[in-house]
Amino acid sequence: MIYSIPHWEDVRSTSRRFEVSMSRRLLPSSLALGLLLTGSCNSSRLDDSTACQPGDTTCDGTLVMPKPKPKPPGPGMKLRIGPKAPVGFDTKQDGSYGVQTDKDGNVILDPSGKIATTTPVIWVANSSEGTVSKIDTRKMIEVARYYTYPGGGADPSRTTVGLQGDVVVANRASSGGAKASAVRIAGDRSSCIDRNGNGVIDTSENTVAGQAATPIPWATDKPNDPADECILWMTPLTANSYPRAAGYNAGFAEGDTYIYIGLYSTKQVVRLDQKTGRILKTINVSPAMPYGLVIDKNADVWVRGAEGSLARIQTSMGDAVEIFSGSLAPPCPYGIAADARGNIYTAGSTCVSRFDPVARTWEKLDLSGQGATFTRGLALDSKNQLWVADTSTGMLHVDASGPKMVFKGKTANISSNNVGAAIDFDNTPWIISQTNSMAYKVNPTDYTTQSIKVGTGPYTYSDMTGYQLRNAAAPTGVWRYTAQGCGGSNRTKWLSLDWQATVGNGTEVVIKIRSGYSKTELEAAKWTQVAKIPAEMSPVSLDIPEASGPLLQVEFSMRAASVELTPILSGVTFSYDCIYG
Repeated sequence: MIYSIPHWEDVRSTSRRFEVSMSRRLLPSSLALGLLLTGSCNSSRLDDSTACQPGDTTCDGTLVMPKPKPKPPGPGMKLRIGPKAPVGFDTKQDGSYGVQTDKDGNVILDPSGKIATTTPVIWVANSSEGTVSKIDTRKMIEVARYYTYPGGGADPSRTTVGLQGDVVVANRASSGGAKASAVRIAGDRSSCIDRNGNGVIDTSENTVAGQAATPIPWATDKPNDPADECILWMTPLTANSYPRAAGYNAGFAEGDTYIYIGLYSTKQVVRLDQKTGRILKTINVSPAMPYGLVIDKNADVWVRGAEGSLARIQTSMGDAVEIFSGSLAPPCPYGIAADARGNIYTAGSTCVSRFDPVARTWEKLDLSGQGATFTRGLALDSKNQLWVADTSTGMLHVDASGPKMVFKGKTANISSNNVGAAIDFDNTPWIISQTNSMAYKVNPTDYTTQSIKVGTGPYTYSDMTGYQLRNAAAPTGVWRYTAQGCGGSNRTKWLSLDWQATVGNGTEVVIKIRSGYSKTELEAAKWTQVAKIPAEMSPVSLDIPEASGPLLQVEFSMRAASVELTPILSGVTFSYDCIYG
């Protein structure tokens, strides 16, 4: 493009018209004219009588424009969210669950106790094979399989799933007592560890329906360095202790999340640190021989003893142990579960029973007339419908929502050795068949089933999905939001996070963040805890490198001691700068 600039005069006022060539990539014409008219003249001359053009460093008629200087950081951007902000709270986005907005638009825990999750999986311990299968409950695909001990052969049985979707497996080590242990496996890649530093997560993975996932071998000489980088830790337990019970508490923060493992032969329960697997405390529950355990709404640990008793570890009272035996012993002593009201359920023989800890009374429902031969694992959904695995019959359905339990129906015969029961996050019951090495998904309306193959000899009880933890333990919920920083080639410098929240006695909120350049990168990024309310005050500085990306996801994890309580989140503000250039 040719720009014509008339009447440029030299020092001798000699009039001369000339043309200047410019690239379109440099500047539009109006801006180019402004720069030419305001620029300074170089001392070189085109000839003896004419001054050179400003910007023409060689006086050959070619204009060379200087590169623009980078602009300083932006003056400070703010993104406000809340009922009085430009953007209101949305409790149905970014994987939020267990929360809703109140009449004023604030975020609170869902008083209905509605359960939801972004990780619709069930973890099945394949005892004979020494592995655990991770099943997508919606796609009906085995997405991964993991060894639970170096070299295998540790006879895993119990699984317990935390609020973030990870699993802890208790290895019974029935045939090799020295392998008694607990192992933690990440629920998603963001929690896995790139141990070999190759920039990717090496782990078992399968996306094909009808195909078994392949576990990555775990060398016997590397107990602390498994090749599968989603195996986070393995903790050896007392040899020949036969760990046969497992449960997660409902903590969000790394420092207050624990795993409980019941040691059958030593009549003990050990408390493990969730992050490291370190044994924090050993609790004597004698005469109870831990066979199964659950966590109730008060964070108390209930242990079903194989010898027939029931034990309660009262965590709020210094782990005081109470034993229910004699007339207060479970009438149906085998499997154990809990509901959101604080009741404890057991199954065994040909019956199910319900214990009211306040009234200290048992209710028993005989199921022998319904075809029950030996009731085993059991689980409750959000509507207090009880689903019971029976060795020979399949799955039995009991309505436990009213003052008396009532039998409702059952599946057709599934197998000769049905063991564990669970509820997935679509409120759908599952049953595990040891003989068939199958997991069955049960339609709660007509009792028809879908099946998926797992590893050899699954012998799984306890909370295989994490549903019981969210449904029966302290009320919990998570609100997430993904903030968009600076656009284009500009870099984002995240500065601080501000919030307005009401947190009373019996409630708490834990805040975590992660960042990335894309949704995929964001979902794979690790969470960083930045605050715990009420311990920390607003605002908090965000020490995030500019290279981390323009997307920032925040997670407010909310918890209350009972359904009558809730934290209240009324506002969130992100502060950031844009770095141009």
